[in-house]
Amino acid sequence: MDRGQKENVVTSQAPKPPHIDAEYVERALRRAYNSEQLSVESCQIEGMNQRGENFCSDIYRVRVAYRQNENGPLQEDKLILKDLLPILAELGSSELHMNQQVLPAMAEIVAKAEPKLQDPKLSAKCIFAERAFQREIYLFEDLCELGYRTADRYNGLSFEEASVCMQKMAQFHAVSMQLIQEQPVIVDQLAPSDYLAGLENQFGQILVLDGTAHAADVVANWPGMAHIAAKMRAQCPKVYSKRMSDMVDPKKAAFTAIVHGDLWVNNTLLTPNAEQVIFVDYQNCFVASPALDLIYFLYTSIQLPVLQQKRTALIETYYESFAQTLRACRYPLTIPAYGDLLGEVERCLFYGYYGVVVELPICCASKAASEDFTLNTISDRDLMRKKRQELLANERVCDSLKSALPYFEQQGILEAL
Repeated sequence: MDRGQKENVVTSQAPKPPHIDAEYVERALRRAYNSEQLSVESCQIEGMNQRGENFCSDIYRVRVAYRQNENGPLQEDKLILKDLLPILAELGSSELHMNQQVLPAMAEIVAKAEPKLQDPKLSAKCIFAERAFQREIYLFEDLCELGYRTADRYNGLSFEEASVCMQKMAQFHAVSMQLIQEQPVIVDQLAPSDYLAGLENQFGQILVLDGTAHAADVVANWPGMAHIAAKMRAQCPKVYSKRMSDMVDPKKAAFTAIVHGDLWVNNTLLTPNAEQVIFVDYQNCFVASPALDLIYFLYTSIQLPVLQQKRTALIETYYESFAQTLRACRYPLTIPAYGDLLGEVERCLFYGYYGVVVELPICCASKAASEDFTLNTISDRDLMRKKRQELLANERVCDSLKSALPYFEQQGILEAL
């Protein structure tokens, strides 16, 4: 069919931007397959965004039929199109570099591992990536077509689900450590965590510091926890900012890896019966202690009884996969011992405090609380203040804070430096 005859059906929960259409998909596929003769015959684009689940990009499911040349067979693909929000695309992310260089290089390391790694797929195949005109757009294979599904963000992961995620997380970290040895120049191109500079920007002020202050106000009204609330307030802003900077500083880590930077339920896709898992959204990656991902995941993504009863078992599961992967990759340096990992978990415990106080209320926000929850909400102090009243009324959040905060106090991380 010629350009005027293309079927271009679009269904979306929000108005579709004019740059996402069949012609754009055709141009992307021509570049992906290096074929100027490629012609799209039909293209259906469906918006997938759910409020409160994806703040950084618009996600579309694309079903496209095309021929790579005039006489070629008709091919059909089901893809995911990710359109990073302009304000974030302008700031830049790690996703382009991760998908174009880092993840393919890590896949090569996995392919050479001996013995072969279990569940070796580290990421969705990126078919096309483009950063131009304050936009950042990607085409990925649709992992749902391979049987992957998102898990329950409201209640969190079961022990079985969390165990598989720990194994995959450890595999990702270990392979990245091998990459640091083999191709350090590629890894050096990753920017450091934004938190290395502290919490001076608008995001840090509104999301982190205001979020902690509001949580302290809620905690202060709980029996026997007023003194904990006072410690929470006393750390803001200077002590909190310094601790966050220390957490993400690679120079302070006993060993480093590429950190995913946003490992929570919605960025982990599992197959039925939790046999395989894959991570998505590599847009906040940086080099630091791998314990950051581990701690953040524990305090944002698993069911509270699992955290309370199986925390040590999950860390042990992580380490077993971590050490096995490094050995399979022929890691040239001394493999960090289990005690080294525990030392990093302890050193990075403040990141768990940040996770449960600031991020968990957002991660498990109810459908009702998520309805009008967007990036604009997060960046507006007044809107966010109102929204937090809903977020911190969540039963899982309250139970998690009541469990975690006394532990954090006991460990000394709520004290002034």
